[in-house]
Amino acid sequence: MTARVGVPRSLAYYAFYPQWKTYLEELGTEVVLSPPTTKDIIDQGIKYTVTDACIPIKVFHGHVAALIGQVDYILIPRLVSIDGDATLCPKFLGLSDMIKASIQGIPPLLTPRLDIRDGRFAPMKAWLRVAKKLGAGRQKAWLAYRKAVQVGQYYEALLANHMLPSEAMLAADKWRASWPKKRPLSLAEARSGIASAKASKTPMEATATSRQVQLAVVGYPYMLYDDYVTCGLLTNLKSLGANILTPEMVPAKCRKAQAKKQPKYLFWHYSNQVIRATYHFFEEKMIDGLIHVTAFGCGPDAMVDKLLELDCRKQNRLPYLSLCLDEHTGVAGVMTRLEAFVDMLVRRKGDLR
Repeated sequence: MTARVGVPRSLAYYAFYPQWKTYLEELGTEVVLSPPTTKDIIDQGIKYTVTDACIPIKVFHGHVAALIGQVDYILIPRLVSIDGDATLCPKFLGLSDMIKASIQGIPPLLTPRLDIRDGRFAPMKAWLRVAKKLGAGRQKAWLAYRKAVQVGQYYEALLANHMLPSEAMLAADKWRASWPKKRPLSLAEARSGIASAKASKTPMEATATSRQVQLAVVGYPYMLYDDYVTCGLLTNLKSLGANILTPEMVPAKCRKAQAKKQPKYLFWHYSNQVIRATYHFFEEKMIDGLIHVTAFGCGPDAMVDKLLELDCRKQNRLPYLSLCLDEHTGVAGVMTRLEAFVDMLVRRKGDLR
C-alpha cells in the first residue's frame, strides 16, 4: 500500500514545496497537501496554539489539524540554517515539538533536521533518513534527492523571473513531467523551460497603465502569499494599478551581493532576505513605494520594520507602509489603507515628472 505523506500549506511550503513533493513522489509515496487557508483552519489553529503565537504559527497548526485522518505521515522539517549563515525563527526550530505537544491524535511526523552548517552533505543525509523511514532503498533515495534539488533550483529561477509561487509551482510540475526518464535535464533545457513558463504565465503587471506604479511588497513568504491571511493583498494591489515586486523576485545572487552593504546583520534568515531584497530595489531604483507585511507579535519583524522605515527615509523619503496582520484583520480595513497608499503614490509620481 502506498504511504500518504501530508504537507501543511503554510510556512516553508512557499519556498520548498516543489522540491519536497518531487522527492516524496520519486520515492513512491502519495503527497497530500492541506487545503488553502480558511476561517475554519485558522480557528482550529487558534484552538491548538498558545495565545501569544503569531498568525503564521496559528495557521500552520490549523493546516496540520486538517491533515489528521487523511495521511500516514506529516512532513515537518526542522529548518535550522538553509544558507549556512543565519538561522530561522526559533518557532521554526521547535515547530515539530510544538505540534506534538499541542495536537493529539496526529500521525507520525517526518522531521529531517536541515542545517547547512553541519556540512554540505548534511541535507542529503537527512533526507536519506526520511527515505529509510518510508521504506525506500538508498539508490532510489539518492536519485530522488538529485531530482528534487534540480526541481528546487528551477522553481527558484521561476520566482526570480517574476512569477508568484502559485504560478511557479504549476510550471515546475509541468517541467518535471517533461523530464527524460534516464537522464537529468540539461542547463539549456532548464532555461528553455523557464522562458516558456514565463511567456505563458498570467502577468502580474497591472492593466491600468495610467495609474501604474512600481511597488515593492516585502515580508516573509508565508505572510505575502497566503491570500486568506493577507485579505487578497497582491490581487487587490494589482486591481489598483500597481506593478508588484516581492523579495523572491530578486535572484539569490543579487540578494547575496547586498549582504556586504547591510549595516545591521540580523540573526534570522528570512529577515535578512527581506532587507537585502529591499536594498536591491533601492540600488536599481526599481520602486515608487514599499509595503512591509508583518505579523502581529513577530519578534524578528519588530526590528525589520524599523530598519525598513529608516532606510526608506534615506531614499528621498520613499513612501512606506507597514501592514500588520493577524486573525482579526478585516478586508475593509486593509483595502482602505491600500487605496490611500496607491493614490498617494500616483499623485507623488505625477508631481515628480
